[in-house]
Amino acid sequence: MLTEDQVRQYERDGYLLLPGLLDGAELDRLRGELPLVFGESAPRRVLEAGTGVVRGVHGVHETNPVFETLVRLPRLVEPARRLLGDDVYVHQFKINAKLALVGEVWEWHQDYRFWHDEDGMPAPRALSAAVFLDAVDEFNGPLMLVPGSHRDGMHDVTVREDADWSQTLSAKLKYSLKVEALAAATRERGIVAPKGPAGTVLLFHSAILHGSVPNMSPNNRTLVLVSYNSVRNRLREVPRPRPHFVASRDFTPLRTVPDDALTAAGHGRVPV
Repeated sequence: MLTEDQVRQYERDGYLLLPGLLDGAELDRLRGELPLVFGESAPRRVLEAGTGVVRGVHGVHETNPVFETLVRLPRLVEPARRLLGDDVYVHQFKINAKLALVGEVWEWHQDYRFWHDEDGMPAPRALSAAVFLDAVDEFNGPLMLVPGSHRDGMHDVTVREDADWSQTLSAKLKYSLKVEALAAATRERGIVAPKGPAGTVLLFHSAILHGSVPNMSPNNRTLVLVSYNSVRNRLREVPRPRPHFVASRDFTPLRTVPDDALTAAGHGRVPV
């Protein structure tokens, strides 16, 4: 459970770093599933342009019991409930590979821009939990954030009008932050790049400005990103909804599993 100081820090800065949330055995269990989910040839898998290596895989918590267990761990669900003040469901799930030397850029953006404009999310009552499956350092493409930018509302973007839903996931995003908007947001606040060993979890607000540079190191930087939304912030109908593995429309409140469920004997599908 989060402390009052941690809640205040999150509300002020829009992010919170929680080291050591997962242990070595749990990380091994999660990493052991990566060859399977990265090897699946399906629309939910996105490849890096020009190299053909995996950029990310979406929605596998719906098909893989290990990642289904992860999103229901109390260590992730309870902080999300506390910070959002409500029961939650998983709006979006993705594994960002950012593999050594080939992991590409993520342009500066706000998740809520996509979730509002593409998915019909009424308010930014959502957050993401980034689970570090690898150590994150200054060389392998850490997530960069602008502290406090979640309090500024929607920032100005350039829109690629001819982009389809796949360009909400690629290196060239449909909504790209304007240089002037980034300059204004960082003038007083600067930029931070939270780092830490594998097992760290970074919580960040749906409206905070963030992005990441390419991975220029020989070490992978694999993150699992679980985006929780308030069950009372359910999506509106939109003309062209993104696929369910990108933006879920199942608003059933999550039920948690025992906290040792990742490494407990027997990994069948958890009850819903």
